[in-house]
Amino acid sequence: MIKNYRKEIWKPIVFDDKIADNFKFKISNYGRVINCNGPQEYLVKKQYINGYQNLPLKQKKNGKSTSRYVHKLVAQHFLEKKEGDRFVIHLNYDKTDNRVENLKWATKREKEVHQFTNPVYLNTPRKRCYAKLTESKVKLIKRKINDPNRRTRMKMIAKQFGISEMQLYRIKSGENWGSVTEY
Repeated sequence: MIKNYRKEIWKPIVFDDKIADNFKFKISNYGRVINCNGPQEYLVKKQYINGYQNLPLKQKKNGKSTSRYVHKLVAQHFLEKKEGDRFVIHLNYDKTDNRVENLKWATKREKEVHQFTNPVYLNTPRKRCYAKLTESKVKLIKRKINDPNRRTRMKMIAKQFGISEMQLYRIKSGENWGSVTEY
């Protein structure tokens, strides 16, 4: 016998028409899933895809394996869906917390805004990628270019830093790396 949490409500899962008919499951407003296929009901072992809990199933047509996300099943069975809502978001940003009060139907735009306000995303350090030059190298280049006693030709400076001559002229004019003013 499975013990219920406080105010836990169970509903039989109604799958879409792509899932085989022989699967019988119940889902709760706490995000727990019970398998009702055998003589004894039991809680389904948790499995995850990309950090989200999922329920492994079989397709109706060819019997191939497929799955459904538990948070989406909870939302389909316990939350009201408005026009245009296609995605389910976790309000506390915890992918494993599938309680109905933590879930919300959202549009694509709402989902994107929610993703970019995630503290984990905001606290991830951002750095400049794929640049051949660093700020310190650009300062050195600007010093060499603007040196009044310069004897080295632009072509040689470009070769020294592994960049094109055109890139050097763009740095000199401020078109590229214009934010670097101290040198």
